[in-house]
Amino acid sequence: ADETIAFLTARKKGRPFFIYLGGPTPHDPRVAPEAYMKMYDPAKIPLPPNFKPFHPFDNGEMTIRDEKLAGWPRGEDEIRGHLRDYYAMITHLDMELGRIFQALKDTGEFDNTIVVFSSDQGIAIGSHGLMGKQNLYEPSMGVPPIFAGPGIPASKATPAFAYHFDIMPTVLDLVGAPIPTDIDGKSLAGVIHGKSQSVREVIFLAYKDIQRAVRKGPWKLLRYPKVDKTQLF
Repeated sequence: ADETIAFLTARKKGRPFFIYLGGPTPHDPRVAPEAYMKMYDPAKIPLPPNFKPFHPFDNGEMTIRDEKLAGWPRGEDEIRGHLRDYYAMITHLDMELGRIFQALKDTGEFDNTIVVFSSDQGIAIGSHGLMGKQNLYEPSMGVPPIFAGPGIPASKATPAFAYHFDIMPTVLDLVGAPIPTDIDGKSLAGVIHGKSQSVREVIFLAYKDIQRAVRKGPWKLLRYPKVDKTQLF
């Protein structure tokens, strides 16, 4: 955030700019300044509605990375502690983004800047008895693609499917730049402006060679070839 603000303050005004800021949060190790930790009382944090002490079956990779950060069975108090750390990191990130937005306002660029916010996959932290992002459930796959700026409707949500690689053609479309023809991404500008409902009917998800999933409408099919399991939601 400091480097972004310094760039915005020192840059030559009147020229187009593009900033990519890859923040380190929220991600493990989950640490945040103490003031943000104190904002959340673990005892008062509700557990995920799909919390389970164990995942109901071996998903093909149960003991990797984040899955080692909590014991089995998953303890409710332990999960609440992890959620406190997670929320503290997100709140700290919000504050840093606010500083950047203020710098855009101070430099007169806020009303002429498109802001795109997205993230890495979400982490389960107790959902389905899991801790990490090595799964294809919605808490891990439903990451935010948020677009804000001139000409973009505010406070509007859409159920349209999107991939991260749709961001590039969408931004090019929004600023009136040509979109390459040899890419898989699709511009979401029509969805953003309410001219279309979606750009694809089906979305495909994969985790290594261990899990596969497909979404269409309200349905989601998950397949675990290593352990011969299938789920339909």
